[in-house]
Amino acid sequence: MACLAFGASPALAIRAVAQPSISLEEDCWDSLSPPDNLGTLSAIMTKNLGQQCRSEVQGLLGDLYEECTKIEGSSEKDCLKELFWWFFGYTGAGYRAGWYQKLAATPREAMLWAGFYDGSPLGLTQKALQSFSNMVDTSIVHPSSILGKIVQRNSDLLGCRGDIGAWMPCCCVKGTVSAIDKGPVAGFWSGASRFFVHGMASNNQSTVVAVLNKVLDKDKKWSLQKSVFWKYELPQLAFEIAEPLDFRPQLLLVDMRGTCEYMTMLVMRRLARYDHRAAKVWLTSKPIICLDCLPGLCDLDETLATRVRSCLGKDLPSCPRFEFCEV
Repeated sequence: MACLAFGASPALAIRAVAQPSISLEEDCWDSLSPPDNLGTLSAIMTKNLGQQCRSEVQGLLGDLYEECTKIEGSSEKDCLKELFWWFFGYTGAGYRAGWYQKLAATPREAMLWAGFYDGSPLGLTQKALQSFSNMVDTSIVHPSSILGKIVQRNSDLLGCRGDIGAWMPCCCVKGTVSAIDKGPVAGFWSGASRFFVHGMASNNQSTVVAVLNKVLDKDKKWSLQKSVFWKYELPQLAFEIAEPLDFRPQLLLVDMRGTCEYMTMLVMRRLARYDHRAAKVWLTSKPIICLDCLPGLCDLDETLATRVRSCLGKDLPSCPRFEFCEV
């Protein structure tokens, strides 16, 4: 088995990646130690990717590396290590010297979202969502944070959708540690979601607002179950709730498809998978608020923002609350 070596020339390493015949078994990184230069790290993480996805991930790595080296006391070696473990999927990556705090910090309390994109026929774009977040005194984590801006600068990794290599393991390390390697894109989003949600917990946000525009049929191409919110942010929220801290926010969902009753059931089930008891205690004391926003009858405007603000301000009867149910 030929593996990329420490100190390999970045140009040579990246050229090796471009060969379509390279497979995981033939050419991979078999060490738990990170490489000693950015070119080799990029080659490791992108060797299975198609051209567009590879270009976006290479840009992402370069931008993150640059941000890391700006932190006082950081060395190139430290940054390579953090990035290697982050994209590899190790849950402890990114916390050194408060790096995650710098990357994920937002001007105001952070808002989560899923399903907004430029060109939406209903006008449900990221720009509209950002305007709405301002109306409810929050900031969307993407792109209001440094990390969000970096992702946006690299096309939101849209080129990795449908790229099977994005979910193939980066390395060929033997043993149980290999189980965490789900591919570079999965590793990245898992880490980014940890940073965003852990930042909320560290700041002890009193509320977490999530605006969702997703179908609930898991077999559909752009379903809720295929979103970053579902795959990574909800599990991290469940993890933070299970920690012995005071972070017990009011969770408020805005459902742009008008499916709150089913949506909240799915979200409860997802949250309870990590620690059923902790989720039950939390959601019993603070039932999920979910506001239906039916297409054609509701929009991301001041009227909806007023409803959100009122529901977060006081326990009003007009705010639909969904009690925790055993699932």
